[in-house]
Amino acid sequence: MFALLLRDGSRTEIDVPDFLEAMRAALRLDAAQLEVPGDPPRSMTADQVRQELALDRPGLFEPYARDWTPPTAAEFRELLRVADLSGSEAGMLVGVESRKIRKWASAEKADMPYAVWRLLSIYAGLAEAPRRKDNEITK
Repeated sequence: MFALLLRDGSRTEIDVPDFLEAMRAALRLDAAQLEVPGDPPRSMTADQVRQELALDRPGLFEPYARDWTPPTAAEFRELLRVADLSGSEAGMLVGVESRKIRKWASAEKADMPYAVWRLLSIYAGLAEAPRRKDNEITK
């Protein structure tokens, strides 16, 4: 059984079918660590989980910059898995048709707008929503 160490210090066991789903749940629930059973058992940090799921490319979840590079189709598909969203559910969230989501998920390079990626990243818990403070947007 996999377990999550949450950021508030609590520990919770999760019932998931496999290691990949355990890692996705750890990201979805913003766990500080994922406990992996085995001999010996091991623990993975959130950064290690992102690396294992290939969601660790620099700038992928950062605020917009002019040199922002859209995600690859593989990164986009993994984001949808972490968010536990179907293509049609993702389309409804960001206001595009599901065929557009399918295109981005199957293209060699997903040419999606930054705003779509950012909204889905925030929904998945992989990016923070920006906050306004004194007429400036902060991360």
